[in-house]
Amino acid sequence: MIVNNKNRKAVLQYLVLVVIGLFCHNAVNAQIPSKIKLVDHLEHLKNTYSVDFTYNYTLLEQVLLPSNFDCDNLTDCLNAIQEVAPITFTGNGINSYLIVPVRKDVSFTVEDVATSELLGDITVRVNNGKERFLYPVKSNFTIKNLFPLDSVYIRSAFYNTVHLTASELLALKTPLRLAHEMIHLNEVQITDYLTKGVNAKISDNTFQINMKALGLLAGETDGDVFNVVKNIPGVHTPSGKPGSLNLRGNTFDQSLIEIDDIPIYHNGHFYGAIAPYNPTTVSKIEIQRNTLAAKWGGRVGGLIHMTTNNTVPDSTLYEVQANTVYAGATAQIPLAKDKLALNVAARSNYPSINSPKLTAFSNLNFQGSRLEDVADNVNSEFFKVGFYDINSKLVYDINENHKATISYISIQNLLSATLEDADDKDNKDFRDLSLNNWGMTVKWEGTFSEKLKAQARFSKSSLFIDNISEGFSASERSSFEKYSNTIDDTRFISDVQLQLNENTALETGYALTDYSLRFDERNDGNSVDNRRNQDALTHSMYVSVKKNWSDKITANFGMHTDYYEPNKRFYADPRISMNVRTSDALYIKTSAGRSHQFIQKKLRDDFDDFNNQTQFWFLPDQTTAVLEGYQTMLGALYNKSGWLVDLELYIRNTNNVTLQTNSDKLEKGKLKSKGGDLFVKKRWNNFEALFSYSLCEVNTDFGQTSPIYFDQRHILHVTGLWHLDPINLAVTWGYFSGMPVVVPDFETNEGSSQNNLDIEYTNRFPHMHQLDVSATYAFTNAKKSWKGIVGLSFVNLYDQDNIVNIFQNEPPINDPYRKTIAFAPNLQLSVQF
Repeated sequence: MIVNNKNRKAVLQYLVLVVIGLFCHNAVNAQIPSKIKLVDHLEHLKNTYSVDFTYNYTLLEQVLLPSNFDCDNLTDCLNAIQEVAPITFTGNGINSYLIVPVRKDVSFTVEDVATSELLGDITVRVNNGKERFLYPVKSNFTIKNLFPLDSVYIRSAFYNTVHLTASELLALKTPLRLAHEMIHLNEVQITDYLTKGVNAKISDNTFQINMKALGLLAGETDGDVFNVVKNIPGVHTPSGKPGSLNLRGNTFDQSLIEIDDIPIYHNGHFYGAIAPYNPTTVSKIEIQRNTLAAKWGGRVGGLIHMTTNNTVPDSTLYEVQANTVYAGATAQIPLAKDKLALNVAARSNYPSINSPKLTAFSNLNFQGSRLEDVADNVNSEFFKVGFYDINSKLVYDINENHKATISYISIQNLLSATLEDADDKDNKDFRDLSLNNWGMTVKWEGTFSEKLKAQARFSKSSLFIDNISEGFSASERSSFEKYSNTIDDTRFISDVQLQLNENTALETGYALTDYSLRFDERNDGNSVDNRRNQDALTHSMYVSVKKNWSDKITANFGMHTDYYEPNKRFYADPRISMNVRTSDALYIKTSAGRSHQFIQKKLRDDFDDFNNQTQFWFLPDQTTAVLEGYQTMLGALYNKSGWLVDLELYIRNTNNVTLQTNSDKLEKGKLKSKGGDLFVKKRWNNFEALFSYSLCEVNTDFGQTSPIYFDQRHILHVTGLWHLDPINLAVTWGYFSGMPVVVPDFETNEGSSQNNLDIEYTNRFPHMHQLDVSATYAFTNAKKSWKGIVGLSFVNLYDQDNIVNIFQNEPPINDPYRKTIAFAPNLQLSVQF
């Protein structure tokens, strides 16, 4: 290249001008002073005027004063600072000032950036604090006590998080606009499906309940696990007892109930009146009403899988809980910082105290039995009940990729009663019943890479039920009966999850289950002395593939296999679920599968949980076959503009069901159910309306088809939820169609007949209905070092008389009907610190 002298001179002049320009720019900038830090100016005033200031350095260190800030004397300086900075000065003694930050409440609206529709809920985090869920009042969200320089993070389900300062939020003149977040279909959840903390996961059609964030539900304020679960559409309690859960026509024993991988074989405290799982230690609950994922085996019904606290806290946390039925305490104790923690929780009823709700449970449990006459006098001289549960968990974070835990649970129930002959005080009957259940799990979880995870666990569950009845005439024993059942369930399970690529995941695992059952029956009056021992090993394997096609379709293809050693048979159960996103608001879902169940109960014809024989479990033998279940579901879910509509239609059949009649006959048949669940929810500001309707037909086929005793064709719930922070209110009215009239077998009851009972109903009992109400008030101290909740609840507020069945075992002629729970109030208090 040739450059002449003229061009060379022009280039040189240009470079000189650039250098001069840069010099002048830096010189001008050097003359413009930077902004002044407030804390630096306070130090200047302190030295100049010999005054002292008390303030939060961390908070005020970020406050800046204008670069041209100036003042002539101390008073002028303080007034000038208050005009430009969010603080006030308060005299704090001679030549001393307390600096108080000025905080404000900020109100704003939030809308969808694409549609301009107002959002009905948001989640807020201020600085590094905890996330809080907010409902709007008259379309406005309010965040209280904000300092202008606070960092505020705002998000909502399916939307990107927005980060801004409080001052920017204060300056907003238009609604805050959130943009849609790109969420993969297999990650989509419908948050707050029922209430806060109850979410529906689209990819596998499960419900995920976060107990720590759980909102209020009608009829309970203490977070009882069974009361929470029974609010899920398709789950109900036909007898009115929380523990007698029925998942779409399958009985309680046909659903898998686990806490920290410990299988549970009974329906709770006080014969199912109270869940035996402390709500302060249960962290998450997974509920499945449809076909189970391939990894779950051993049941033909649904799933209730609970997990307790699984984290190492930064500091020790305590919580105490008390209501009119029981009291408890929970502690989370870090033993080694960020490494090791111990969680302990315990609850117990009051040993010698009765209450209206405990009386209502007692009457519900013992109606129609010999204890009915003393049921009102719980914990009196002749009738005592006791129950308690203990949870503990050791959590060890080995490193960021590996975790080990040891969980333990103990559940105890005791009952003792003395019955006197009204005509002869020397004739007395003594009843002693006990339930002792303990279990533990040792578990390891490891993450080897972003694509490979594995876990292994060993669990043990042991249940012992004992029922002794003795009669005495004076000092001589006139009768003796004993029933006892022992279940030992020991398991080793391993799982591996492999992410093959962005759209495909593989999961596989193996489980070895060792069942050991002991049954002992003795009746001196009938010369009965029977003992039965049953043992079985089951080998189970599964494999499942999760596939995502362009975030439009997700599917889970799985196979669960079992080898049952006693009959040397192999069982293979295919399972599939599929979900299609037709738009951002509409999802189509379906599932189908088969399952087998080994350990089981015999089907009976009454809700009599007090009869301990109804709690006994069996393994398949020459009289009891392996249960075989089939399930199919087709549904759709719509979620937009505050509306949630969820519809599922289903069919499920269970084969090889063994029916135990009162005459001790065994019959083999089928349990068949079909129906649909419709759920509709609409949110308006701080009010939510919920509508739930279930149409269900449950029949048995033992030679001929007939409705099962708990068949309720129509189940309707209408719920209103008011969020008036710090007050919350929930009201639910339920309507239930009458259940079939099942006439008792009178062959064993000499002198009794249907005519003696004068039964008014020949087909179905009258319809049932009840109103449940709950309210809570949250409070805390000024320093927020502790917080508490007080709650009041009423079950069956107007004390409706609801008939569910006729007593099947020697029904009393004057009052042969079994009924649901009567009016039951409860007062709850919990404090966390």
